[in-house]
Amino acid sequence: MDALTIIVCVVLICSYIIVFALGAGLGYLFLPRGSQADFAAPTSFLKSQGKPTQKNKSIEIDDTKVVLKVDTDGLEKKFDKIADSKKVKSDISSSVNKLKSMKGK
Repeated sequence: MDALTIIVCVVLICSYIIVFALGAGLGYLFLPRGSQADFAAPTSFLKSQGKPTQKNKSIEIDDTKVVLKVDTDGLEKKFDKIADSKKVKSDISSSVNKLKSMKGK
């Protein structure tokens, strides 16, 4: 390598060090001092083994409330029929036979 290449490499490395030092110094000056006290300490995953911890509120279902009417007047009806439906008369034995044939495949 010639001298010019070495000088360019040294200048680049020194400029990276200077930019890093300036960023760290400005960050130290402008960050609030008490910001570290606001964070909660991390909890260990291993300490919670075997102990059920309930952090979320459980959902309570009130079965005394009944919905009598749902107002759908403001909704737009896009389709008259969503799917074609047909009634098929079949008994339980034909359904069981269909399931047996599907199981064999």
